[in-house]
Amino acid sequence: MNAAPLEDDVLEAVSGGTVIPYIVNPGDTVESIAKKFHCTVEQICRWNNLRNPQDLKVGQKLTIRF
Repeated sequence: MNAAPLEDDVLEAVSGGTVIPYIVNPGDTVESIAKKFHCTVEQICRWNNLRNPQDLKVGQKLTIRF
């Protein structure tokens, strides 16, 4: 059973808005990163001002919020 992604306001209320950095690795996609952190592609794009989720670069630093 997969956990449903939580909305930003729920995540902040539950955990105080913790932010962690994530460095893009070879083979990563926004979809795979979202799955790893139980969030949505849209959230990652919004948190990181990504206009095109296909434009990830190895070594790029992303912000993940909890």
